[in-house]
Amino acid sequence: MSSLSELNLKQVLEQVSDPKNIGSDVQKLAEQQLKEWEIQPGYHYLLQTIYLDLSNSLQIRWMAVIQFKNGIEKFWRSSRTNAIKKDEKASIRARLFELIDEQNNQLAIQNSQAAAKIARLDFPVDWPNLFEQLESLLSNETVLRNDVKIYNILLHINQIMKILGAARIGRCRPAMQSKVPLIFNSIVRVYLQNFNKWTSTSSVDDTIMTKLQVSYISLKVLRRIVVEGYEKPPKDESVCEFMGLTINHFELLMHNYDNFRKFDLYEKFIRCYGKLYHNLITGLPANFILLPCSSQILITYTKILFERASDVYNENSEVTGDFWEQTVIRGILILKRVINFIYKKGAITLKERGDKANIEAAINKLNIEFLNEQLIKNLVDTLMKWYLKLRPSELESWFMDPEEWINEQMITSYEYQIRPCAENFFQDLINTFSTILAPYLLNKIENEAAQLPNSLDDFLMKDAIYSSFQLGAASISEMVDFDRLLVQVFLPEATNESTPSDQLKIIRRRVALIINEWSIVKCSEDSKKLCYELFGSILAKESDKVVLLTVVQSIRTMVGDWNFNKKTFQPYLKDIVSYLLRKILPSVSLTETRLYVLNTMSDIIIQTKPLVSRELLIEILHVVPELWEVSTNNLSEGILSNGLLRLLKHLVSSLGAQSYLTWDITIPIFGTSCDPSSANYQLLNEDGFELWSYLLQNYSEKDQKLDPRFIEALPLLAYGVDTHTEILPTLLEIVKSYALIINAQDFFNSEPLMEIFSHLTKILLKLRDDSFYLMLEIWEILILNSESSYETILLQKFYDTSILSTIFNSIFLEESLSNYQCGQLLQIIARIAYINPNGLMEFMTLYHSQLPPMQQNMMLPMEERKLISSDLPFDQMLTKLINSWVLCFRDLFDPKIKKVHILGLSSLLRTGSVSILKEFSTIVALWVDMLEEINETNGGDCEKYHLNDIITDQSLEFYQLTPEQFRQHELQKNNDAVHGISLKEFISQTLQFLESHLGTTRYQEFLNTIDRKLMESLQIFLSITPTPSS
Repeated sequence: MSSLSELNLKQVLEQVSDPKNIGSDVQKLAEQQLKEWEIQPGYHYLLQTIYLDLSNSLQIRWMAVIQFKNGIEKFWRSSRTNAIKKDEKASIRARLFELIDEQNNQLAIQNSQAAAKIARLDFPVDWPNLFEQLESLLSNETVLRNDVKIYNILLHINQIMKILGAARIGRCRPAMQSKVPLIFNSIVRVYLQNFNKWTSTSSVDDTIMTKLQVSYISLKVLRRIVVEGYEKPPKDESVCEFMGLTINHFELLMHNYDNFRKFDLYEKFIRCYGKLYHNLITGLPANFILLPCSSQILITYTKILFERASDVYNENSEVTGDFWEQTVIRGILILKRVINFIYKKGAITLKERGDKANIEAAINKLNIEFLNEQLIKNLVDTLMKWYLKLRPSELESWFMDPEEWINEQMITSYEYQIRPCAENFFQDLINTFSTILAPYLLNKIENEAAQLPNSLDDFLMKDAIYSSFQLGAASISEMVDFDRLLVQVFLPEATNESTPSDQLKIIRRRVALIINEWSIVKCSEDSKKLCYELFGSILAKESDKVVLLTVVQSIRTMVGDWNFNKKTFQPYLKDIVSYLLRKILPSVSLTETRLYVLNTMSDIIIQTKPLVSRELLIEILHVVPELWEVSTNNLSEGILSNGLLRLLKHLVSSLGAQSYLTWDITIPIFGTSCDPSSANYQLLNEDGFELWSYLLQNYSEKDQKLDPRFIEALPLLAYGVDTHTEILPTLLEIVKSYALIINAQDFFNSEPLMEIFSHLTKILLKLRDDSFYLMLEIWEILILNSESSYETILLQKFYDTSILSTIFNSIFLEESLSNYQCGQLLQIIARIAYINPNGLMEFMTLYHSQLPPMQQNMMLPMEERKLISSDLPFDQMLTKLINSWVLCFRDLFDPKIKKVHILGLSSLLRTGSVSILKEFSTIVALWVDMLEEINETNGGDCEKYHLNDIITDQSLEFYQLTPEQFRQHELQKNNDAVHGISLKEFISQTLQFLESHLGTTRYQEFLNTIDRKLMESLQIFLSITPTPSS
């Protein structure tokens, strides 16, 4: 390894940067050498030295400054490994502004970014005199007379202010705000001198272009300083003077547009002023409004909005550029902030809490100096006449590429395009001034719009007026009778066959958009019927894609509304779905449009389930394979695959027990989606697993045997559980479905399913609540689903898969679980104890023998340490278990769950264990409490046991339940002892067992040890005749 020196470093930098060495061993060795040097003291100082030395080639200097900047990022923080030493940092900071006469702009930018990063990390603690250094440079006459130097120092200040201004915590921002006055006035002078020079000349030479660039960079810096460098700009006289200067300059440039637009930076100047005003009002509106010149700014932008409306309307960004559009958008965004400020009545944020008087003053100033009723109406008129109206360029796009245009309309952002921006602003106006604008707007719709001539321009004006009604839905719904207007105005317009076709399509699109907004705000069921009828007619007769897809958008909105009534929609359902499937889907070609149509069909299937006919669902199903082939073989169409999976999922759900009809298509598709070797696995696996889950949930053994491919796919499920914890609940729902479909023996013989158990038992307590609950539910299903002949084997399987060990390890943790979570785990133990108490006791004996001794237990990490050890007598372990179990009863409130626990705990008495018999008194108390709470039938069932049932008379009437829900209901109804064993009879049998086990004499002696009143209460409850089974 070469020693680090300036000469050696220059040679290595040359080797790295030489184009001849690209990809060669020379370059690789040089890069390796730099990596070894970068952690050595003095390396970054030498890089700076090489960059500052003008005698070095541009190539070497460029590589040096890049390495320098990257090194600052990696090693400047003192907490970093191999951080740059303090003395080297100080030497570097001292030279950061040495080369401000750098002629190469790109090199200067790199150095300025490095300086800004250092400033962010070191100011104010390690670099307290940063702003004093900048002030000194800005006061130096030599610097001020040299345009390159002043430009470069402003470039550095711009980067420094950018990064310091972004700081929101710590001392950096307050310190910066206390120092910026040192440099503010100097930068204003630079800006003013250079601005005056380039705006007062008619010639365009190199000197003037330089002045232009210097004035622009100084304006950018001042924009950052005003917005980020002052907490309360209106209270600083210098800032107020500068802001007044900016609006005068803005007006000058706008007034002399034709003279100044020859300058390349002209548009950037206009945008920079706009950004200054917008950023200021966005940060704290009151700060902007309280500026002495705020009204002038607002009036200027409002005049531009009025006077340049026709220019904006006729502008085509691809031909003439979008200068006026972007300028007006900026003005609208500023006015929008003002209107929102008034609408919220100056709602005070935490930051503004001490400025209530200022905010009230700001609102008062606005109302006096700027806003009045006439201005509001003029704004609305101008928006309608020019900005809400479809522009010639938009009509051309509609005609040339309708599908692309409608997609743009659905996703446009109001901050970048004029019509969406105007629509958004109009909504703010009508929200704020609804009492003024509602009657004004209604008059325009019912009178002015109806009287407009039939020219295309007038028709576009009518469309704009209707657009305003669409946009005002949320604000004026209480003041307008939409049902009347729909029948008297909008439906006749949309169905008027005498209207020229090019105009009719415009109005049909608008009426569909009006319905899209109003149907979810204020629309009667009778009116909705008329809307569905209109949409069916348009879908049948219209050929224009924009109109058709807008109708699809409106249908989707209405179907997705919380107040959607599928009975109202039912008469039109078949026709609308048929048109979507047979007419619209085949006619569209863009991925986004296909996806939208597919998602609309999905929504309709979900919301109208089970009204879509089987035949139509199968027809929809057969569209999928071809689209699936396209989407999976073409990267650009990939997102379509997810839409198809969601559609299949809802088709399966709607078909219910007949979903086996989809298997030939859906099984291969979910198989591909869930296969980790598939190229689209990362994109599709979540939707694929959901489809798999839906297929199993809707499988009915009465209609079809389970396809063997479902069993063959299990390794994919095991892989998913092992790698996708974020969708684990979905994966466990699939495991649950298998537990309900196949018998327990086949389930436990499945290697992939056992892998899943093996993996999840290791992290049981780390699972999210939903996954934890599902895991326990699966185990409970397996216990209920076991044949009586399989009970011993079941216990062995629970042991082999570490389920029982995991449960007991969790219960006996030193860091104890909550009573609720402990009760959830003991519920599984209760189920096992009921069916095989002796087998459970044998397992517990084995479990106890395998525990680590006390000394070894104490050495375990805290999260693994247990309350018990092999040194502790077995009887004491049992006592701790019973005590924990009884404690959990405090958090059991569902009578059904209580009975599960009581049956399980009481069953342990049949083992004859002395430790269990010692707790007999506690168990009797639990019996008495339970008998007091419930009133069972002869068969052992009780209304209270069905409080959380999924299947009830009400659910059967209102919901289409899945075969799985019926499957689980039948399992619990037929196999759950809670519903089939009388608690009184169980208690009596338990007492009889104890008498037989102990002998009559010992039994009586044993009972005498129990509280007499408790036993009397038990006898009373046992003697009560139960309710006959229904």
